[in-house]
Amino acid sequence: MVTTRAPGVAGVAALCAVLVGSSIGAQQRSAAERLGALEAELATLEHDAQILEDTKAIKRLQNSYGYYVDKKLSREIGALFADAPITTAELGGLGVYVGKARIAEFYDKIIGGAGLKEGQLFNHMILQGVVHVAPNGLTAKGRYRALIQIGEHGKSATWAEGPYENEYVKENGVWKIRSLHWFANFIAPYEGGWLNADAKAIDSYAMGRGVTPDRPSTISYEPYPGVFTPPFHYSNPVTGQTGARQ
Repeated sequence: MVTTRAPGVAGVAALCAVLVGSSIGAQQRSAAERLGALEAELATLEHDAQILEDTKAIKRLQNSYGYYVDKKLSREIGALFADAPITTAELGGLGVYVGKARIAEFYDKIIGGAGLKEGQLFNHMILQGVVHVAPNGLTAKGRYRALIQIGEHGKSATWAEGPYENEYVKENGVWKIRSLHWFANFIAPYEGGWLNADAKAIDSYAMGRGVTPDRPSTISYEPYPGVFTPPFHYSNPVTGQTGARQ
């Protein structure tokens, strides 16, 4: 006959200690896992919030550019560009200006630089902004459209239009323009409008009134009435497809 003995008090105590210790260990691991998950979620939320703040800052930067161009404030425009030597500006199709100093010189020539004079109009409405900040929060790209009204009372009136594809960089915590590229769709007289669009007017504008570009144009295209779609820097937000259809 086989007999079994009930565990003694010491054995029961030891068993309880093992069970309690195991339970506490599991609880501690569970709490640590939950804490880790919450910290990861918090980090994601902080990252997303920073991306939103960066996006707003870039839009303020680009919109400020438009208002400064409106009033022919070339010194203010120049201050918006990055200090990095690879900073560029390209307006129209006749060349690229490289470096902050050269870009400031270009804008000073192309718009006069001393501010609006009586009877002058130089509106550059910056519209349809689409901005994408890189995951590291240090660079970004943006697409905008400029609708332009240039004129001098009693003498001339001109329409112009075209999209920007720009790049931005955060320098010492401040967003600046690293690469500005305006694709001139048309420049045309107010009388007759884009019915009388003239590519020569774009060439004259792009040359910056005698400031020779530092590099040739990055892309060749035919303005209106030709059809050209500057490549999109972003994918279709619904289909995920990339590139521009010609």
